[in-house]
Amino acid sequence: MLPRVQHKWFPTPGSLNFAAANVWRPFANQLPIIQPFGRTSTFATEAFNAEQDAPLNNYEKYLSSKLMDAFEPSKLSVRDISGGCGSMFAISIVSKSFKGVSMIQQHRMVNEVLADEIKEWHGVQLNTRAE
Repeated sequence: MLPRVQHKWFPTPGSLNFAAANVWRPFANQLPIIQPFGRTSTFATEAFNAEQDAPLNNYEKYLSSKLMDAFEPSKLSVRDISGGCGSMFAISIVSKSFKGVSMIQQHRMVNEVLADEIKEWHGVQLNTRAE
């Protein structure tokens, strides 16, 4: 039988762990906040919400039109959150098409509509909800 080992982390002044703990502490408010029903809110989402008044670029307009045609949403927001290079998007959709459909299925529906575009992206942040 193997001996039981307890792992403990005690940052001591002058150690690398102590420095890392003190550097990390100011950024603790940017960690994901777990909310009821499995939804998360991160600092990226907050930044995305702050930029919603900015005009859409051509690619965002193109993605919006594809999603409008497919889901006829009551609310739709498409934002490039990659800094303008078009490699990561935050998409928020509220539609009657999602009524009675699980969140995973809702995301799969969006992924099917944007399949060709998603192949070229680094990531996508989806927020879907039934109307």
